[in-house]
Amino acid sequence: MDSNKNNFPNNFNVDLSPFRDFIRHMDRFFDESFRQMNSHFDLKPFWINKYETETNIIIEAELPGYKKEQIQLEILGYQLRISVEDRTVIEGNHDDNNYYGKQQSYKRRERVVSLPFKIPKEQTKAKFRDEKLTISIPKNNNNRKFIDIQ
Repeated sequence: MDSNKNNFPNNFNVDLSPFRDFIRHMDRFFDESFRQMNSHFDLKPFWINKYETETNIIIEAELPGYKKEQIQLEILGYQLRISVEDRTVIEGNHDDNNYYGKQQSYKRRERVVSLPFKIPKEQTKAKFRDEKLTISIPKNNNNRKFIDIQ
């Protein structure tokens, strides 16, 4: 049984262009919706820069508006998770209407950085200064092996 370029049998003559148009419109709808939602809720991830020196891998994260107490670092074997949380509670009494109001918001962002080796907790150092988190992870060069090319 031969099939044509659309992987349908030869005698299968159905116009799929309306279906493809519908799928394209749905994709466009959801892309636009989530793009607007991301800008409204500020769901963009924070900026990370990763580079290496002779002895360390340095990870820098820009965290404007956050304090040291809002940052959490977690080592998961070969991965480092950087999380930031922002909790806000606004309470108020409105005596003129005999009304009490309370608003709460919670926002959590995180980034995961993968490395080609297990991250040693004891030797990993982190500092937070001027809204910039800098993490220094020592490279373990003892297990590296080089192969001679003939």
